[in-house]
Amino acid sequence: MKRYRVYQDFTAQGINVSALMALYADLEKSGGKKQDLTPFVVFLAFSIESYLNSLGARNIKFWDDLERLPWKSKIEILHKTTDQKADWGKEPLQFAAEVFKLRDKLAHGKAERVVAKDNDLVPVDSRDLVPEWYKGINIEWVLEAKGRFRTLMVYLGSLFDLHESDHLMLSSGGMHPDEETDI
Repeated sequence: MKRYRVYQDFTAQGINVSALMALYADLEKSGGKKQDLTPFVVFLAFSIESYLNSLGARNIKFWDDLERLPWKSKIEILHKTTDQKADWGKEPLQFAAEVFKLRDKLAHGKAERVVAKDNDLVPVDSRDLVPEWYKGINIEWVLEAKGRFRTLMVYLGSLFDLHESDHLMLSSGGMHPDEETDI
């Protein structure tokens, strides 16, 4: 008689999406100070890329060889695998490009000098002296990003005919035969 062990397949995207949704819940409580908005960009990017890896690992046998490729290449590969073409000129892929452009600025950015305008003589609130790209991370963008994120994730899952909630999966489990023990 074979013995079985319980197993669980853990998903990183489920943890990342959960953390992102917790940020949204906290945002509703706090009113959204500027410094509280930056983590949204990071967790949007984490969630998107971990879902790309989840889709790839489940559908492409050699995904381990591709996992270190840039996010955009992964999207292209997932599309080619399903005989589809990625349309970077419209939503929802435009949103992915927007998120990763911001994430790259945050992760790889270098010091940028921002000079006050002529009419902004002393005193100047230093919180206003930020690069243009950073000004785009505001409460309106973050709130709009929530719906755009969901649309992107549903779209990516639909490439493989997955349910619209697939990106929310934290884990799945079952019983696995114990190869070492026969009773």
